[in-house]
Amino acid sequence: MGSKTHDSLIFDLDGTLWDSTTACADAWNIALKKVKVERAPLTPEDVGKMMGLPIAKIFEKFFPDMGPEKRDLAAKECFQEELEIIRKMGAILYPGVQKGLLQLSERYQLFIVSNCQQPYLDTFFHYSGLKNLFKDTECHGNTRRPKGENIRSVVERNSLQKPIYVGDTAGDQEAAVFAGVPYFHVNYGFGVNSKPCMQFDSFTELVIHFLEPWQNK
Repeated sequence: MGSKTHDSLIFDLDGTLWDSTTACADAWNIALKKVKVERAPLTPEDVGKMMGLPIAKIFEKFFPDMGPEKRDLAAKECFQEELEIIRKMGAILYPGVQKGLLQLSERYQLFIVSNCQQPYLDTFFHYSGLKNLFKDTECHGNTRRPKGENIRSVVERNSLQKPIYVGDTAGDQEAAVFAGVPYFHVNYGFGVNSKPCMQFDSFTELVIHFLEPWQNK
């Protein structure tokens, strides 16, 4: 059952609220040609395997033998192309996210903590129209700090007493543990949980869990 003891829900972005892997793969392939990087075209599956990492770490893994200057140039070009394509074609909000967040916002304070860049987060809000549902956000692009520290910062500056973190990877779980926040896992994303925890097969299932205490009054 859900619980009224939680006062807030903090969400990861990629793999939890939406899937931008197709748009990212298309954008990165265009950008890599512009900077004359030769490699097999990236697929959405390739991108999905890296989701959740800061962009610099992603490019270190994709191009371990590339010099840092060219890698930084490629990453910047890919990021700009990515924003343009997502603004044009959008990304996929997972089923139930839009309606579910609206329902959850009536009972909980909502937040986002992601390893993305701020313009990427702004693009999510522009595309989804959900910005007004979130009280606060934080991302790696703003602080350059690990996700666990960013979760802790959001908890402290908003005086949250009993928050939970919702994500889709073992890294998300580790970050929540570091921040001292209970972790809830969604199984439809890009990764797996590393330790036993509450899991949901859909966003709608998560919403039902957290709204259940009020519906059973």
